[in-house]
Amino acid sequence: MNYLKSHITLILALISILLSIFLFRVFNQILELYEKSIVNNYSIVVVSSSKIESLNMKEISSIEEIDIQKQIKSLQKKYKNIDFNKITLPYFYKLKLNSLPTPKELNRLKEKLKQEPYIKRVLTHSNTQTKIYNLLMLLKIITKTFMVITGVLGFLLIIKQLEVWKLSHSERMYIMELFGAPFWLKGAALFKIAFVDSFIAIISTMGIIYLITNSALYQNIISELNINFQIDYFKEFMILFVVSFTISLISSILVVMSKK
Repeated sequence: MNYLKSHITLILALISILLSIFLFRVFNQILELYEKSIVNNYSIVVVSSSKIESLNMKEISSIEEIDIQKQIKSLQKKYKNIDFNKITLPYFYKLKLNSLPTPKELNRLKEKLKQEPYIKRVLTHSNTQTKIYNLLMLLKIITKTFMVITGVLGFLLIIKQLEVWKLSHSERMYIMELFGAPFWLKGAALFKIAFVDSFIAIISTMGIIYLITNSALYQNIISELNINFQIDYFKEFMILFVVSFTISLISSILVVMSKK
């Protein structure tokens, strides 16, 4: 208990950094899957005066003709006096895209389609698509900003805490320096403290991650997004393990190298 009281600042700083990195990575993966889901469900509708076999446009992944027979039958029941067999109807197509376009890219594609003489109308649902795109971009910026701020503040807290411990071991380190002790031996006490705290922070972080990812709220969010997303806990542990010990090693070296 006394150990945790004296080391809580470093442990909490590491936990905050590790959690921010985990949330950033997971959130980006979820956004990528959600973007793919949007792309799969989103399509541009075009009205053409003739059949379309293909369009030489790199943005379009597939062309699917829309069967309008159901709509025609519904109209025939409603307007019995009109003979729809004598009416030449246009062709309707759904165009699937390779990726989620920006508003500018969508407008550019719309204008490019309109340049084809046989295409009479293009429906892009641009207002809805623009709102979705802007929301996704905003979420990406927020997560990146959060990770950077948390990382910087956490790293500064770790440096400050290690400097406090350096003062408490300064006499021992000074004597070892006088006797020509190597760098790693002079800072052995700080390295040991940092690595032990890193291990505690990793275990604590993985516990928090497990609780979050198995909560009802998290499962409901994933279900509502309609995406298949699974967390590889071993992979996340190894990534956080490397990050945590790298941060501890770098901060310890900086503190040991610093002069009074």
